[in-house]
Amino acid sequence: MSGTNLLACICLTLAAITARADCVDPKDTYQAYNEVADAAQDRPSEFYVLSYSWAPRYCAEKGEKRGPGQKDYLQCGSKARFGYILHGLWPQGTLAKPNDYPRACAGDQPKIDRALMAKYLCMTPSAWLLQHEYENHGTCMIDQNLRTPQAYFDKALALHSALHLPNQQITNETKGKAWFAQNNPQLPEDSVYFDNKTKEWRVCYDRNFAAFACPRPGGHNGGGDSNADNGDSDACPIKGNISGKNRKLYFDRSHL
Repeated sequence: MSGTNLLACICLTLAAITARADCVDPKDTYQAYNEVADAAQDRPSEFYVLSYSWAPRYCAEKGEKRGPGQKDYLQCGSKARFGYILHGLWPQGTLAKPNDYPRACAGDQPKIDRALMAKYLCMTPSAWLLQHEYENHGTCMIDQNLRTPQAYFDKALALHSALHLPNQQITNETKGKAWFAQNNPQLPEDSVYFDNKTKEWRVCYDRNFAAFACPRPGGHNGGGDSNADNGDSDACPIKGNISGKNRKLYFDRSHL
């Protein structure tokens, strides 16, 4: 191998390592992330949602264990400041009964190796949440080839990486849907909605992972604005959208 080719190989390897580890923090050493899976629900599934939560809201309300080595350190206590993060990729129920969904289809699962989780931490900055999502949702994927941790996370990452997300919290469904439509022209109308109960944005995909109009609870397929909170919270905007191969990260390291 020539010196030029060797240097190129080394550079590519270093770039791959950087892309994989740019959200890994040596102080994120929490080990008790394998909790007991939820009760199993054996239900048919016909479509999926990606669900996005606003990290600063979670950290303000629930992220109390944020010290080094604690459960919420990476998301809430580290120097990185996250905006919208992927809560999970969830198999849903049938088109007629979307809320009657499967859960924990294979029961309690072994602890997932942190080394495998590393490249997904920019997408979902919590070892506990990654483990939880795989056990309760990844084991129920319609395509059984996607029921291993790596296959499940890789599919979530591929879908996630194809989206552009707001860099500040939006809690008004009309404004949010307009933002997604403008910044994600590949998404069909009504394929995105805001869940007012959880304050999360959701994107719907059919069983073949093509985005489509969401089958809303009660047969409602979007439209209107029934949110109790009709304001946009920009008290804690996240600046600097940083995107790259195998990652999509939104943070401002100077934000406290």
